[in-house]
Amino acid sequence: MMKRNHLLILTNILLIFCSCSKHIYVNYQTETANTGKVTIKPTKPTDKTYVTINDSLIVDKKNVKSVTITNLPIGDFNIHYTSDNSWYKDKLDTRISVKMEGSKEITKLVEVPPYSTGYWIYITGIAIMPPLISSIGLLLP
Repeated sequence: MMKRNHLLILTNILLIFCSCSKHIYVNYQTETANTGKVTIKPTKPTDKTYVTINDSLIVDKKNVKSVTITNLPIGDFNIHYTSDNSWYKDKLDTRISVKMEGSKEITKLVEVPPYSTGYWIYITGIAIMPPLISSIGLLLP
């Protein structure tokens, strides 16, 4: 029984660390003269995240804490931040317009919708089912 509990704890720790969100850095170009930096920060980490800049994919299905785009030249840019997570109450699909001037550093926040009721029912079920199944197993002859 004790070995089973240790195995369960180790498996949960492994799952938590494998799905950790990251700060992602993207170098838009190699030229560094007259370039700026844009940081996109979601209000909470997002998974299955896609980011495009002027319709070019720069982040593909990653778990994200923030996205920093460096060496962005002077000009206007359209950034599209979306997440393919069906647990959100509303679809996460944000479009951001950025005007880069010189060596500016710009930070944009992305509002992440709350989780849906279905998500909370699922999480509660996962938390309740193992002890419930164990207690039923103890009651059976």
